[in-house]
Amino acid sequence: MSSIDYFSLSGIPYIMIAWFGIWLIRPLATFFHELGHSLVACFLTSSEVTLRVGRPGGKFFRLGKNLSVEFSLRHGQEGLTTFSVKSLAKYKYFFILAGGPFSTLLFVLHSGYLLFYQSHGVWVELPLISWFCCHSLTFFRSVIPMRLKPTESFPNGPPSDGLQIYIQCFQKKKESSDC
Repeated sequence: MSSIDYFSLSGIPYIMIAWFGIWLIRPLATFFHELGHSLVACFLTSSEVTLRVGRPGGKFFRLGKNLSVEFSLRHGQEGLTTFSVKSLAKYKYFFILAGGPFSTLLFVLHSGYLLFYQSHGVWVELPLISWFCCHSLTFFRSVIPMRLKPTESFPNGPPSDGLQIYIQCFQKKKESSDC
């Protein structure tokens, strides 16, 4: 069991290590979030599905018959899943949009359980804190209906999953095929 008092001067180095872990793990949290969208899209559509983490121009590889992955550590908090929405039923589009936040929520709940209900040594606890925080931030960033920080691909800011679901449920026209 860890006996670190994170809210004291002696806990500052451990907090710094956890912050570094968040920075390091962020692209993985984005990958698993986008994988949630992508797997649901592969299951519910017959179109080509592309998952991208980071800036365009990363390492490109294929997973299965219709799933392509592009991964870059540059701006690893940026993620995108593309697929064709032509003739896609509204409920299928909703499930694809919800797939990312749902997979992220599963990681939050699992790591939270391990962190708060299990005893671990300090060198297991610190990466687990980073993992939990990364997925928590990714979850909240995705479900709040808002425009995110502008990127090269989205100069006006990409819509969060929550905003896309809001648009899908309360507006008649589909505006985006990006998750």
